[in-house]
Amino acid sequence: MNTCYEESVLDAADHHGNLSYGDAKQLLGDHGFTISDLYEDDHGVCPMALDSRNAQALLFWLGY
Repeated sequence: MNTCYEESVLDAADHHGNLSYGDAKQLLGDHGFTISDLYEDDHGVCPMALDSRNAQALLFWLGY
């Protein structure tokens, strides 16, 4: 996997490690998913982390 890409996602996160709604929507959209997809199948990722749009959780959900 491309660690530079992962780092750029993590760099976009706030001091709590969470992405803005727009950034999370863009990240998921770039991979062919929507925010709603997170709720249909959490892929074993903590739902609370997904709710807060935690960057690491979203990357894990996407398979990084």
